Amino acid sequence: MLLRSIGILLLACVSGMAQSLRSINDMVATVRGGLQQNLSDSQIARSLRRIRLAERLDDRTVETLESEGAGPRTMEELMRLRDASSHMPLPLAPAIEEPPPPSPEEQQRTWLAATANAINYSESLPDFICSEVVRRYKDPTGKESFRLSDTLVIRLTYFEHKEDYKLLTVNNRSTWLSYEQTSGAITEGEFGSMLVSIFAPSSQTAYRWDHWTTLRGRPASVYFFRIAASNSSYRMTVGTNAGDRRATTAGQHGYVYVDRDSNMVVRIAATADSIPPDFPVQKAITELDYGFTEVGGRQYLLPLHAATRLDAPPFQHRNEVDFLAYRKFSADATITFGDTPAKK
Repeated sequence: MLLRSIGILLLACVSGMAQSLRSINDMVATVRGGLQQNLSDSQIARSLRRIRLAERLDDRTVETLESEGAGPRTMEELMRLRDASSHMPLPLAPAIEEPPPPSPEEQQRTWLAATANAINYSESLPDFICSEVVRRYKDPTGKESFRLSDTLVIRLTYFEHKEDYKLLTVNNRSTWLSYEQTSGAITEGEFGSMLVSIFAPSSQTAYRWDHWTTLRGRPASVYFFRIAASNSSYRMTVGTNAGDRRATTAGQHGYVYVDRDSNMVVRIAATADSIPPDFPVQKAITELDYGFTEVGGRQYLLPLHAATRLDAPPFQHRNEVDFLAYRKFSADATITFGDTPAKK
């Protein structure tokens, strides 16, 4: 009798799993239905957790659901479904209908306007201070089982177009270490260098218009870009606190999101390519989001969030960075860049 009960239970579980295979259209309807019913982010995420997809979920569909109001927990589940369905066939019909693309002339005008804004971006920024919270996750097994390694709080000062990072705490404890001295993955350059590297004439960036989207309620054009390693300024450095270092220059490809009304770049999603096969890091993916933020009574486009994925087999690293509490750099503050003091 006991054996029979177990057999029935297993059969029910298998049957339930088979019934949970869903199409992309069904999954999209689940998210949109939850948003229309004003369900909480956690409730929508739980409904996605029970779904197994029979079709491949692509980034564009995830991005559209984000623009329609999907919250952070829902986005985590969508990313999980995207990765889990990567080997599945594409849907027979697109799950998301899109408006027609702009004319080729308009596509080029938008790219050229975005280029001018990007080249002048650093010059347009005020002197400011903000708080940078870095949550670093690590998986030593290479099986996507990330666990929080540590949380860093950094005071970031931007003065005379230079970035200065002062590590304040590690896991809520004060520290005398510098940002570079913490073991693990570190990222810098969110305040202009990543942006300029894509649009600099020396990069000879190839680009094409890809699709429309909406980010934080604002329409945006999305362009695919590619930079050959021979023209790239994207540097990856691997080293230890003992001073052993290796560096390489990699190519990049990905997507640039251009705000329709301002022609400013509001998101960069970049993947490194042409990495030498003997270099310790074999995968590097960065996504950087910009948003309009008030500093000293004026609105500026500034980094809001960055996510970086680095794979150095067998280790996998993921950094989630939030930029908070932007404020104007005070007139009587003194900071130091390297060995040269500067006073405003």
